[in-house]
Amino acid sequence: MVAKEAGWQYARTMTAITEQLEATLKRLDDRAAASLVRLVRDALELASVQKAAHPSDRLPADFFTRIARELGPEPFDRPPQGTLEKREAW
Repeated sequence: MVAKEAGWQYARTMTAITEQLEATLKRLDDRAAASLVRLVRDALELASVQKAAHPSDRLPADFFTRIARELGPEPFDRPPQGTLEKREAW
């Protein structure tokens, strides 16, 4: 249900942006409108390049399984850490 609501809100936001852009383009002279169109296209291109460079901030679902497979059957053991030295207070 949350995903549907988020999708609906996204679609509503995009519709509002599209309507605002269309209204703005109608008010501008040809030169200013062409400049705004170039700006929007540049922003869209930049967003697609950034998405391609960073497709996801999430780790793949099998990330830890793949790491464990690469490390082999060797168990992870934490060696004794010793004692903490006492220092004088500042």
